[in-house]
Amino acid sequence: MHLTPGETVLLLGNYRPALTVARALSAKGYRVEVSRDGDAAAAQWSRAVDAIWDTPNSNDPAELYGALATYLAANSRITTVFPLMESYVRSFYDHAHLLPQDRLYVMPNRLAIDICLDKPRLLDTAAEAGLPCARAIEVTDHDALHAAAAQIGYPLVIKPADSTIWLGTRKALILPDQQALTRALPEWPQAHEALIIQRFVDGPRVNLYFAAANGRAIRYLAVQIGQTDIADGTGLATTGTTIDLSPTLHTMADALLDRLSYHGVGCIQVLMDRTTGQPSFLEINPRIGGNHAITAHCGLGLDTLALDLARQTPLDTPLRLGPKGRRYVWTTGDLRGLGLALRNKEAGVAHTLSRATMAIWRGLTTRRHVTWQLTDPMPSLILLLRLIPGISR
Repeated sequence: MHLTPGETVLLLGNYRPALTVARALSAKGYRVEVSRDGDAAAAQWSRAVDAIWDTPNSNDPAELYGALATYLAANSRITTVFPLMESYVRSFYDHAHLLPQDRLYVMPNRLAIDICLDKPRLLDTAAEAGLPCARAIEVTDHDALHAAAAQIGYPLVIKPADSTIWLGTRKALILPDQQALTRALPEWPQAHEALIIQRFVDGPRVNLYFAAANGRAIRYLAVQIGQTDIADGTGLATTGTTIDLSPTLHTMADALLDRLSYHGVGCIQVLMDRTTGQPSFLEINPRIGGNHAITAHCGLGLDTLALDLARQTPLDTPLRLGPKGRRYVWTTGDLRGLGLALRNKEAGVAHTLSRATMAIWRGLTTRRHVTWQLTDPMPSLILLLRLIPGISR
C-alpha cells in the first residue's frame, strides 16, 4: 500500500504529540483525524485536524479496538491508522485481528513492542545487549515490596510495571528511606498487578529519539531533560536541550535496536550518573515520544518516516544525527504541574508563584514549544484556559 497526499490518517491518542504529528502530516497534504480520548492536547481545535473520532468512554482495550473496527469499516476514506498513545500501542497486536486488513497500521515490529512494554524482560534484554542497568526487582504484593526494598537499598525508585497506570499522580516515586516507603505505600496499590523496585541513580535524564529500519538506526536526536512537571524530576519533561550523541550512548542504542530488530520510531531513556558520568538504561517507549515536537523542530521528519517504515518502503539511507543546542519548553505542562503541587500541598503559594513566573518567562523567551504554534494558536490557548479554575468547562 502506498499512501498519497489527500488520503486520511487517523491518529490514536489525543495528547501533545498528536498536535505535532497532525501538523506535519497536514503540511504534506494528508487529511488528519484524531481520536478524542481525554482531550489532553485539544487537537480538535487545531486547523491541521479535519475530524475527531469520538471514542467510547472505556478503558477496556477490547471495547476500544472493537469500536475502532466498526468506525474503520464505516469510513473507507481512512487509509492509515497511527497509534500514538501508549494505551493504544500496548494493546494493538492483541486486537489487530479485529481490524480491517486493507489499511496501513503504523506500528513498530511486534518483537520490539512485546519486549519494550514488559519492563523486567526489557531490562534483561538490555543487560544481555551489554547495557548498564541499575538493579531492579519486580514485585506483586506488599510483603515482597518491602523485601525487595531491603535488597535494593535506599534511596530507591518505585514505578509501575504497566506505565499506563500511574501511582496516584506520579509516574514513579523516589524514596529516601523505609519510613518514606511506608508513608507513600501503606498498602498495595489496587490498580497494579506488579511494581518495579530499582536502585536510584542521581543524575539528569537523556531522551534519545530515533527511527530504525530492521534494527539499524537511521535517525538519532539526543535531548537532555531540564525541568519536569514534578519537582523531583520523575514527571513529564517540560524543558530540554538537544546535545551531542556521545559514543557511549550511540553504542548502547545501536546494540539494543539490533537486539530488538527494531523497525519503527521510538524513544530510549537513560540516566547519566551525576558522580561518574556513566549512563544507566531506563526504558524504551516504542512509540512517538511525548515531547516529539523537538524532533520536528530539528527537522528529523520522524512522522513521515514512521509511515514509510510501516509501508516497508526500502530505506537505504545513512544515519542522520539531530543538531545540538536547541531548547524547547512545554509551558502548559509546567503550569499544570505547579497547580497540582499547590493543590496537593507539596508547595507553598510564594514558591508556586515564583516558579510560575519563571515558567512563563521561559515560554516567552524560547522559540521552540511543544504545543504552541503561531499559525495554529487555538489548541495552546484552550489548554491555558483549562488551567484557570472555573473556566475549564
